[in-house]
Amino acid sequence: MAKDEDGGHEPAAEPSFNDPNDPRWSQNPHAAPPRNPYLDMPLDAPPVAGAPNGRGYGFAGQDAGQRAGAQPGHPQQHPPQGYPQPGYPMPVQQPAGALAIVSLVTGIIAVLTGGMLILPQIAAVICGHLALKREPHMRGIAIAGLVTGYLMLGFILLGTLFLITVFSASMGSW
Repeated sequence: MAKDEDGGHEPAAEPSFNDPNDPRWSQNPHAAPPRNPYLDMPLDAPPVAGAPNGRGYGFAGQDAGQRAGAQPGHPQQHPPQGYPQPGYPMPVQQPAGALAIVSLVTGIIAVLTGGMLILPQIAAVICGHLALKREPHMRGIAIAGLVTGYLMLGFILLGTLFLITVFSASMGSW
């Protein structure tokens, strides 16, 4: 093996690009990639037997209905829009969890207002309890809304009791 200027080793036998048995000989590095067969498929049409393109799919409109044996002028019937096509599963969507989010937001509003408003605390508590029953996947957010709501309700209750005792003590001294 011979060393070149960099100190690297040259391979013992370099491949011959003139040899037709070499697998690299017939590959064109600038060749176009193969065409995607799914590019011609419509995205919103179900498969139709006997489609004009010969591949078994196409728009199931009036022409396809006539080829499938339907009466002329009457398009083929399709399933309603909200239902999946045969062979395709319906995507599963996680429920939004609006009650838990409302509970948390109103609890945060109650904390930011220092408990001076009574409605955010009540809304946080009610929505938090409803969210625990109806939205089990949002349990953490519902509990956070409940904690902030009850905490601020407790502060209002303690503040009210404090004001009553101070007022009654000051009235008793007269």
